[in-house]
Amino acid sequence: MVVLVTGASRGIGREIALELGDDHDVAVNYRRSESAATRVVEKIEDRGSEAIAVQADVADSGAVGSMVDTVVEELGGLDAVVNNAGIVDPDLATEIDDEQWARVVETNLTGAFTVTRAALEHLVPGGDVVFVSSIGATAGTVDASYAASKAGLHGLTRVLAREYGDDGVQVNAVAPGPVETEMNGTILEYLEGIEFRGHENVDTHLPEYACQPADVAHTVAYLLENEYVQGEIVNVNGGMGFR
Repeated sequence: MVVLVTGASRGIGREIALELGDDHDVAVNYRRSESAATRVVEKIEDRGSEAIAVQADVADSGAVGSMVDTVVEELGGLDAVVNNAGIVDPDLATEIDDEQWARVVETNLTGAFTVTRAALEHLVPGGDVVFVSSIGATAGTVDASYAASKAGLHGLTRVLAREYGDDGVQVNAVAPGPVETEMNGTILEYLEGIEFRGHENVDTHLPEYACQPADVAHTVAYLLENEYVQGEIVNVNGGMGFR
């Protein structure tokens, strides 16, 4: 299996690429940090799988098309896409300007759609799509731009599962709670600054507050392996989603 993981040079994406690299060939997408992406590629190759680093800003539809073509040409096909690339630029709704809103939504939501659209011709029949969402999509945490972009991924998951399920394409999403990453540090710093506890005001039911990137990676690997999960949003949040 050949898997494209977007935003895979660091954080959750890096861990997903490394876990999948135990059994699959992986295209490691990055936007800016070529050296970090190259290190991920080297680790995957050390495990006996093929890997390449592919540069593209997922918010640039032209770059996305070229990226998918490169993956197919260099790795011999494309069987699964993990849409992990995402950014956060949190602010109060009255303070978010048009450019700020567009930048977050175009990366987190439009970028995920553009990558998937470019990949679908290679995924039919029998491919997989996984979106990395967030508890913010349903709990309304972080800020308006981030929560809205991640909630959009849930709708996209359900629509694509219906449209392409009969073609053998499985489409699912993983919705983590807080994860120990650099991005989560940015979120927590912002929430502390506005005296809003954000994720922490949603009860956990495990001793740990934040999960590790590997916990998300394990779930992505499960979705790629299980042939009978479709259109699901799988929560990885320590019970924060309990109602």
